[in-house]
Amino acid sequence: MAASEPGMDKYSRQRGLVAQDLLADADVTVHGTGPALTYLLQCLAMLGVGARHGRIRLCLDDRAVAEPDLADQFLLRAEDLGQPLAAALAGRIGRLDPAVTVEAGPPLPTGVAVAVPAAHEVERLAGLGGIAVYGQVLPTAVHVGPEAVAGAGPANVLTAALATVCGGLTAQAVINRIGALVSGPAVLSSWVEERLWLSYGGIGRRALDARTPFPVLRGLLQGDPGERFQVLVDGRPVEARVTTVVDDDNVVVSLPARTDEPGRAVVRPVRAHAVPVRALRWSPLANEDVALPDRLAASRLLMCGAGALGSWVGAVLAATPSHGLDLTVVDMDDAVENHNLNRQVLYGVEDIGRPKATRAVQRLAEINPAMRLRPVQTVIAPELEDHLLGEGTRLEIDDPDIAAQRRRIDELREALAAADAVLSCPDNQQTRWVLNRIAERLGVPFINGAVDGFVGRVHVCDPADKGRCLVCWLGTAVAQDPTRRSCTDLVGPAPVPSIVTSAAIIGGIQAATLIAELAGHAAAVARFHALDGAAGTLTGYRAADRDPMECPDHLIKNSEELTHVSQP
Repeated sequence: MAASEPGMDKYSRQRGLVAQDLLADADVTVHGTGPALTYLLQCLAMLGVGARHGRIRLCLDDRAVAEPDLADQFLLRAEDLGQPLAAALAGRIGRLDPAVTVEAGPPLPTGVAVAVPAAHEVERLAGLGGIAVYGQVLPTAVHVGPEAVAGAGPANVLTAALATVCGGLTAQAVINRIGALVSGPAVLSSWVEERLWLSYGGIGRRALDARTPFPVLRGLLQGDPGERFQVLVDGRPVEARVTTVVDDDNVVVSLPARTDEPGRAVVRPVRAHAVPVRALRWSPLANEDVALPDRLAASRLLMCGAGALGSWVGAVLAATPSHGLDLTVVDMDDAVENHNLNRQVLYGVEDIGRPKATRAVQRLAEINPAMRLRPVQTVIAPELEDHLLGEGTRLEIDDPDIAAQRRRIDELREALAAADAVLSCPDNQQTRWVLNRIAERLGVPFINGAVDGFVGRVHVCDPADKGRCLVCWLGTAVAQDPTRRSCTDLVGPAPVPSIVTSAAIIGGIQAATLIAELAGHAAAVARFHALDGAAGTLTGYRAADRDPMECPDHLIKNSEELTHVSQP
């Protein structure tokens, strides 16, 4: 029997990371109207919290949406002004995902209660009791923990980015608190297991109804046409067992292969236990003693990647007050797909099938009509580097497709030449490497982000600040890895894991560090940030300067080991 390839539905990317049924049935009470409120609600909705028997209950002040509520966010719109705040938020989340139940009312008697207080709400909410998680945006930092802290101040140019990080961290704390993490497969007896993802109507319910640990797959299918089958490993029949119930219709099946190592059964739980929230404080700055403006100076930016990270970075920049932003959005994907919708905040069901770069620009223009935006749909590859720097040789070839690609490359070259910074949000290492080489040669900051499941990293590479380049951080192998790890790929039997909490946190960090750089505080920026969402940790530190005897020579020299093909 061959296990079926998982269907690419909305939650395909996060199955294997979280127990989707548990999220869908979760009750979450939300208190407070601080800057992180809309970002938390967006993350909870995109996770699927309250999408079946659960609900999100809003315990907010009984007031109408006012102008300050529209600042530093992109969920509420101008047409919501004057409407009851809770009703307006519920309506916007309903448009994001109609399956998610969001309602106003008193605290729910069960589930998890969280608070995202504004400065004037901290004392009142701290006295309520029963709140498991507080998420607070401070002037230059974020606090998430089981208790509230003092220190809130007026909004500044970092507020939107910090609120994004805070919303993502608070939503991640909810996942951890209700025990929705999938902690991994079981190891059965002296078998070394192979895992397959199996989608079959009702198979999850049958496994739970069996009321036995790790039920045999054959027994669950008795009476079905599929009961007559054999599972073979290395030509030998083996008995497959269900070791993880993902939801009603999806399970992880373990296929054992013999090993010479004897031993008793060792079983790891398939779900992590609910854990208390640990206090966490994070800042994009290694030195927080800086003065921040209310608005970002006029800037020209180039962002590569409009997916999980790029959609959050772009939206945060659009929500940040500025004196004028010019953003070029580059993406290689032909179209938005259904499985993007669990984490890519710029897109909805109505966007499926539409070009991603084009739709991203349209959505950003809705958030901030004053932004100057342009989409470029192309791949940034090593062979294009010289052309992107205006140094390549052009061959005259009369072909309309080649002419169209030339125009795109010309657009991209012009945007790079004018850029004050480059944001790296692609799906592969080689594109990151090429972008970093170009940024080094142009002498502009390069902000790199990457996520894999609950893990994420941000590297701030600023040659003017003596910051390390990408080869300093990741080694020379980064130049030699041409693999494009698309979100439609499979890792073994399961899809590449992606989840909105990590995307929002890392995208918010990229935006926050970029804004701090552009605000003139490069010397105070923490250059490396590491997220482990499952462990509830996020750290950032300054790191040492680059080695002037080595960097950036090693970044440039690696290009000699790659074959450069001149594009027409």
